[in-house]
Amino acid sequence: MSFWPSFTDEEKRLVLSVLESGRLVSSFGEYTRRFEEEFARYVGAGYAVAVSNGTAALHTALASLGVGAGDEVITTPFSFVATATSILHANAVPVFGDIELDTLNLDPGTIEDKITPRTKAILVVHLAGHPAEMDPILRIAREHGLAVIEDAAQAVGSEYRGRKAGSLGDAAAFSFYQSKNMTTGEGGMVTTSRRDVYEAARLFINHGQRERYLHEILGWNYRMTEMQAALGLGQLHRIGELNAARERIARVYLEELSDLDGDLLRLPRPRRHVKTNWHIFQVLLELEKLRVNRDYVVKALRAENVLALVSYPRVIYENPLFRKLEGYGHGCPWRCPLQAGRSYPPGTSPRAEYAARRVVTLPTLAGMREEDAVDIAKALRKVLVYYRR
Repeated sequence: MSFWPSFTDEEKRLVLSVLESGRLVSSFGEYTRRFEEEFARYVGAGYAVAVSNGTAALHTALASLGVGAGDEVITTPFSFVATATSILHANAVPVFGDIELDTLNLDPGTIEDKITPRTKAILVVHLAGHPAEMDPILRIAREHGLAVIEDAAQAVGSEYRGRKAGSLGDAAAFSFYQSKNMTTGEGGMVTTSRRDVYEAARLFINHGQRERYLHEILGWNYRMTEMQAALGLGQLHRIGELNAARERIARVYLEELSDLDGDLLRLPRPRRHVKTNWHIFQVLLELEKLRVNRDYVVKALRAENVLALVSYPRVIYENPLFRKLEGYGHGCPWRCPLQAGRSYPPGTSPRAEYAARRVVTLPTLAGMREEDAVDIAKALRKVLVYYRR
């Protein structure tokens, strides 16, 4: 089984045309601008800014909304670490809510008691392509005057109540890493419908430079290359078929494993008012009914030639970075003069900790066949039944 991206002749032609033109950077070429315009239209946002990777997109979105020193951002502890480290890159401090076990997304009911006078924004993740419950999150944000950033790194094409991820908050960040539903190798995108955020993002990713050699703010070089943008255009033109391929694999898992749901594992439970792109397929093991732990189950699956992964094996604040609280040195930004200090003891987010001990991730990559998904489901069944208590 080949799980890595395969590219069409048209995508190869687009990338080759950049090489033949000699215009490899966005300031000289046309593809980055075209990619931004078409991506904004696809998402339903007013503007898009192409950047070098998904982490850069998160950092840019936060900074463009004015998140900075002394600020706090409420987010989920169950995500890739960049969700939280991007807040640190903005010189702000992450504050963790807890998750819903049905979707593994941030639980809106755990947000309000985390709000303090320092809270500036809510950074919500559409995990595995399943949109977070945005209506109550947006309501909370409006009531408290907070910005909402969507971490849509895994959610290109996903929808919440008929609107695409990336058009719901004040700004959003996408990733086009190799494993994502559409890829440019590395690469990312910031979307927004706010002109002020767009202009701030454009400045931020280009050394804080509005005109050549005149630098207004402390900016970064987060620009996308023309080759990335050309490939991104080609991928965007067939994102519908790429997402549909993943959905077919996910539907096989749901059908093949349905009788184990609530017994030896817990299947994903997409909400009726969302459309997920099935970036990955996460199950939670019912460890109380098994004789082995999650890591042993993954080892057994790999012995069955299953590409089983763990996304994610620990909550974010269990990483050494969040235990040592060193950051930029001397405890900054957690203990800078503008902060009162913060720590993340065990039990900070109990449902997220529960999920992190039990989650197993099955592949849904577009290169898979439905027969592959059947084989993977059978292997998982075999392992779980064998190790049943």
